[in-house]
Amino acid sequence: MQNQQTPQWLELFTTAFGAKGLVALAWWAGAYHAERIRNLQGTYPILQINGDSGSGKTTLVDNLWKLSGVTEPEGVTNRNHTFSALLAQLAKAVNEPVVIDDMANDDGGEHFDWEALRECYSTSLGMRADFGQPVRFRGALVIVGTGPNILKQRSVQVQLKRAEQAHERSAAVQALYDLHLSELEGFLATVKAHQDMAIFCMGKAEALAFELADQVSTELSIRDARNHAQLIALLDFLDSLFHVPAVALDAAKAEVRGMAWHTVGRTRGPVED
Repeated sequence: MQNQQTPQWLELFTTAFGAKGLVALAWWAGAYHAERIRNLQGTYPILQINGDSGSGKTTLVDNLWKLSGVTEPEGVTNRNHTFSALLAQLAKAVNEPVVIDDMANDDGGEHFDWEALRECYSTSLGMRADFGQPVRFRGALVIVGTGPNILKQRSVQVQLKRAEQAHERSAAVQALYDLHLSELEGFLATVKAHQDMAIFCMGKAEALAFELADQVSTELSIRDARNHAQLIALLDFLDSLFHVPAVALDAAKAEVRGMAWHTVGRTRGPVED
């Protein structure tokens, strides 16, 4: 299934956020099938959106939420959530993203148990919320800000950079802001309606992982290869639904290969359990 014309919101989004934004958008689309993908492949990567102050992290995440129909998102932070409250939120999330804003985690608030949150990557969680029941995370986790090293091999990292605001980019961001929610509601409805297409595209991830190892480096770990291969498969999913312009799609896939390359040598020794 593929639309003949790229929707206006996607043209604006691509202009506003470029290849890195498109990678984040593909992951966001996959988040609405996260449990199905884990049932198929065992894992769904944690997304980390990093970057200096002013690099556009908040603007990107706000627009991702807007595509999901949420105009005033409340990200989880250690200032407004205890770890138990976070676990309760994780327990409620089914095939949807949960965003942790970790940019200000040194302000004296409660520090989250990152060791426990490693399990948000795979199918089983041993954590317990206040109500005493085991938490089975069925959604997808985003961390805005620099997450801990313990999550590295369970994450894909979109690294934003502060750059001069070109007029075209600024105009696209403003145009996205001006769009009414009714002009964006097609994103979430279309993504949710095409479960079979999502699974079909994700079925290519294993072969894509081997291709990545050939293209990037033979030292690319199995886990990192799988994580980034899933992103490439999700870009194909996004393209199948909304007809991503070819130049933008190629740039986003090249970005993912670059992301994978940056993981080489990041860790030594065996893959973490």
